[in-house]
Amino acid sequence: MSVFSPRMALVSIAAALAIPATASAQMAMDATWSFRLGAYFPNIDTKARADSTSGAVGTSIDFESDLGLASTKTLPVFDAQWRFAPNHRLELGYLDLSRTGNTTLTANIEWEGQTFSRSTQVRGEFDSKITSLTYLYSFYRTPATELSAGVGLFYTKIDAGISNQGTLAVDRSVSANAPLPVIALRAEQRFAEQWKGELRYQWFGVKVGDYDGSLNVFNAAVAYYPWKNWGVEAGYNYSRYDLKVSREEWTGEAKYQFHGPVLALVASF
Repeated sequence: MSVFSPRMALVSIAAALAIPATASAQMAMDATWSFRLGAYFPNIDTKARADSTSGAVGTSIDFESDLGLASTKTLPVFDAQWRFAPNHRLELGYLDLSRTGNTTLTANIEWEGQTFSRSTQVRGEFDSKITSLTYLYSFYRTPATELSAGVGLFYTKIDAGISNQGTLAVDRSVSANAPLPVIALRAEQRFAEQWKGELRYQWFGVKVGDYDGSLNVFNAAVAYYPWKNWGVEAGYNYSRYDLKVSREEWTGEAKYQFHGPVLALVASF
């Protein structure tokens, strides 16, 4: 499997912009299929806690400052949209935010009933894989403007763990699969023949099974179509998870957010 890098994204976008636009070039806003492939450059802040099976509350750990995980990363992004009727759309997206880090602890921490002592060399891991499926209904639609609302599902798989190094090796990991229903809002506006802007917002804030908390996802983007079916997009994404987990595999919480710019190629047919 090839590695998607920001260099690849920038080279592809530069090549796209180098092709002259034609007089008939315009956005395919009524396209049946749309695909977006690009690179996301988020800043990340992650905090999590894992309590013991006896009920003792664990330490709230900052995975970047306490465990040495990178606070920035370049991620590939992929989204697909199917407009199966003029006012009805389905969207599919996937994002993999996986990181590990190594550090020497500066304070004692409690994680899933295990004490990791100060000055211990440890390895931290926090993986978040998000698959989203969203249905949108366009309640207002003109050739230049489209306003939509809908519902969706964010299926989030979280794996978090700490392990030490040495003769008495200890590895403590927790995991959760959180299917989070969301409310989705969308606004799209064509500013000129080859330019459009888009605002997207998705929200979850109810207790579902073993999960309680909130999810907020906001995206703003501007797209330029130098020819009919192909374009480039620049935007900014913000996501925040605040989840309390009460499961056999994990009792505790995860609070993490990531936000930053996105560059992408867009194809519509």
